[in-house]
Amino acid sequence: MEVTQMENLYLILFIIGLAYAVITVFVGDIFNIQFDMGGGHLPFISPTTIGSFITVFGGTGYYLSVKTGFNGVLVGAISILIAILISALMFFFVVMPLHNAEKTAAYSAHDMIGRTAEVITSIEGDSKGEIIYEQGGSRLSAPAKTADGKSIKQGEFVTIVDVVSGTFVVLKL
Repeated sequence: MEVTQMENLYLILFIIGLAYAVITVFVGDIFNIQFDMGGGHLPFISPTTIGSFITVFGGTGYYLSVKTGFNGVLVGAISILIAILISALMFFFVVMPLHNAEKTAAYSAHDMIGRTAEVITSIEGDSKGEIIYEQGGSRLSAPAKTADGKSIKQGEFVTIVDVVSGTFVVLKL
């Protein structure tokens, strides 16, 4: 059995997609590139959907080329359709829910500005400590640092004045 150039291309794309998925599992957000380009952006284009498309297109194309008697154009068309379908499913059931969860968490942290919290791990000068606060009936903890650089001991109460990169900025009451 002779391997065609298209079979090689499909196999290479499938391997690249799999490698991307494995690397992403181990290094996480290093490849978390946002494609929000302002007004006319394409929200469905993300590293996850692109990776899904490449993997499914390559895998489906290779499988159909090797296991069926379909001609190259039909294999390509079926592969594209299946890759679009799977990428769309990934977008709607993985990317969008995660994106919405990130936005909700960011908004909820900023909603805490002006509220009172308790220091549970002392905040020493410019170092970070930890606070506990109540939100929506739940007690949550978060890293915190002081706005004025003064130390705050465990058990003291503070006011949340800002949130910077997931760290609450607080002032002693």
